[in-house]
Amino acid sequence: MLSPNDNAIACEKLLASKRALFIGAHPDDIEFRAGGLVYLMRQRGVEVTFAIATRGGKGLPLLLRKPVERMRERHQGDAAVVLGGVKVVFFDYPDGNLPAHVEPLEDDLKALIADLQPDIILCWDPEFISTPHPDHQAAADAARAATVGMNVCWYGTMQPNLWVGLDEAALLMKVRALKAHRTETPWFCFDMRLKKRMIGAMRQDGSKIGCDYAEAFRFIRPHPQT
Repeated sequence: MLSPNDNAIACEKLLASKRALFIGAHPDDIEFRAGGLVYLMRQRGVEVTFAIATRGGKGLPLLLRKPVERMRERHQGDAAVVLGGVKVVFFDYPDGNLPAHVEPLEDDLKALIADLQPDIILCWDPEFISTPHPDHQAAADAARAATVGMNVCWYGTMQPNLWVGLDEAALLMKVRALKAHRTETPWFCFDMRLKKRMIGAMRQDGSKIGCDYAEAFRFIRPHPQT
């Protein structure tokens, strides 16, 4: 574990990035695990792009799936505005079947990375994932393969080594961004989950660095080409 001073230095370097690419399997993945960091980055003028692998229409009949996917796409755009203006790219892979498309997703990510030239790339942790949904793992595996030799920072990790402290404004914007995903976080149940789980975990992470709240990540140094 980093000392508080070393953690602060590492966070400052992260927030000093010029361009950041966040990769998610579904709309709302990024906001749940790293929405506060996204907001802080945008406040610093970092160019942030979300790459979302699916549109979140799993399990619905075709007549309903497309309208719901369009709705979730709009909600993702609303959340991006709340966080300070984020570019959103959808790859349109099938929700719930992303493990069958890891290699094509890897190729799409490589092309996007070549175009954006991000300083830092963030995605689900491929090795210590905290929410082992098959789509989350598939997105993480594709991201790991596409980012050899690059600066990467994994969110949703069970082995964090970096904690980004959040103030009340960042926490508020994270909550508002999550509530923009109205099909996934309806008011009547999200407030309960928010209080009991998300904020509780963020307070626990914040206590590690002397902050009220924090988001946890696993940063690794660029790994060499194989």
